[in-house]
Amino acid sequence: MSLIQIIVLAVTQGVTEFLPISSSGHLILGSWLFDWPDQGFLFDAAVHVGTLMAVLLYFRNEWIQLALGIKTNRFVVIDQEGANIRARTLFVLIVVAVIPLALGALIFRDFIGSNFRTPEAVGWMMIGTAIALVIGETTGGNTRRIGELKIPDVLVIGIAQLLAIFPGISRSGVTMVSGMALGMTRDGAARFSMLIAAPAVAGAGLLFAVDSLQGIQETDWLGAAIGGAVAMITAYFSIAGLIKLLRKRSFWPFIFYCGMVGGVVVIVRTIPV
Repeated sequence: MSLIQIIVLAVTQGVTEFLPISSSGHLILGSWLFDWPDQGFLFDAAVHVGTLMAVLLYFRNEWIQLALGIKTNRFVVIDQEGANIRARTLFVLIVVAVIPLALGALIFRDFIGSNFRTPEAVGWMMIGTAIALVIGETTGGNTRRIGELKIPDVLVIGIAQLLAIFPGISRSGVTMVSGMALGMTRDGAARFSMLIAAPAVAGAGLLFAVDSLQGIQETDWLGAAIGGAVAMITAYFSIAGLIKLLRKRSFWPFIFYCGMVGGVVVIVRTIPV
């Protein structure tokens, strides 16, 4: 890969992984738009590790509190409003929320990869993401915090997260929307979405790493290292920007963006010229 391709794809992954606009969809659209060759499993693994490091660094206080608090089951302060939750409870909620995605990825990964990694499929899924964001924007009481979540709530969020195995469906988008539909505050839904992103992104990176070891592609360690570093930096600022934005504004910018991009891609790919 050229340096330009490495940087563009890494920035795309870093910026879009946590914004409700689908990172997987943008990587497919980027390669299609610029007619670039496949970046390879090693690069995919590296940029996922980079975004994982970003979410771990941004929420380092929460992760440290969680790790140290599991033994004593002390409270973990989880958002700026001071909402707290027992460490063991938070750990269980995160695990339960990730289980549907883990099982779905293992079962349906090959099927999804063979049938839904096309620009037109991504376009339709981005339109679906826009519709989901509209639902989240217009429903829910927006009063519940993370500490008020129960097992059935996070199971719903986890099942919604399963939809993100389709490229073009935003993982952060569907998890935030499902949280808000359950009555969570916008900030609380965003923060819980970021917390469950850590194991989700780690799992995706692990799968790509296994594929890279099994593949026969030429190994570009320098390109992977650069991509991982760029993805980490951009993802960190993407998280910070999203949290700040959602405190003051709504999903409407992302709704218009996903709807517009998805619609244009579908039109270009389905109408003969």
